[in-house]
Amino acid sequence: MALATEGDPSFSGINTNKEVMDNMESPLERKMLSKEWEWAAKEVKEKGYVILKNLLSREEIHEIREAIGPLLTDSGRNNFEGYNTKRVYGILGKTRALDKLIAHPVVMALLHEFLLPNFLLTAAQLIDICPGETPQPFHYDDQFCRVPRPRAPFSMATVWALDDNFSAENGATVVIPGSHKWDDEVPSVKQMSELGIPAELPIGSCVFFSGTLWHGGGANKSTDTNRCAFTAQYCQPWVRTQENMMLSLPFDQVSRLPPEIQSMAGYSIHPPFIGHVDGRHPLKAAERLAKL
Repeated sequence: MALATEGDPSFSGINTNKEVMDNMESPLERKMLSKEWEWAAKEVKEKGYVILKNLLSREEIHEIREAIGPLLTDSGRNNFEGYNTKRVYGILGKTRALDKLIAHPVVMALLHEFLLPNFLLTAAQLIDICPGETPQPFHYDDQFCRVPRPRAPFSMATVWALDDNFSAENGATVVIPGSHKWDDEVPSVKQMSELGIPAELPIGSCVFFSGTLWHGGGANKSTDTNRCAFTAQYCQPWVRTQENMMLSLPFDQVSRLPPEIQSMAGYSIHPPFIGHVDGRHPLKAAERLAKL
């Protein structure tokens, strides 16, 4: 089956093939940000990040911790992952406990201020920083997109506090205010360390930041307190994701995902026909493969 291409009489800026257009309406169509949260978008634009407090209750976080506890087993393999840090990848295929963080309505509303509709989930990880961990090297999340800075972000991120203690003492994420506006010439590591501030969070809160913001996990200087967090990162619909969500999630589990997360995992069509499988919506392919 041939798809319409530019130059063909049937091409009009979007694909007109009915099968590809089936179910094309996305659950991630842009919604207007309420006035209640306009301040948060403004802070992100000015500082590169914002702290969103108490989005989930202590009881909700307790339920999440009960569910994810058995997953926190493997330590990092290098200085970036953290030798004294437990990391869990492939979250979508391992638990549904974190769905309410990934698709939290406040986060979703803010994402629409910075990313196109049909944005994707590029990474989703549990990160449990244990006592004795050293500082993570400073980095920005969308540096894999080799486009000169300063520029608009290609991704946005959240780091959620799953512990009561999410402080400078035990490894709170260190952010450098205003660094999202830096060009490709950056200060030394020592200078960045002096500019960085810990994003200290109450339990059930998150820091939401630009993919161009320089940041890093903090050192855990405590002797007996972990810093458990969940990070969800999102990218423009035309950017290749860091984690291959479609392969890390078994096909027979796709139908269990909330519609927003299905779309963010890649089971969506970005106009005119980006993401199709054999000329059809990818959800149809998942349904077929789940039966094999």
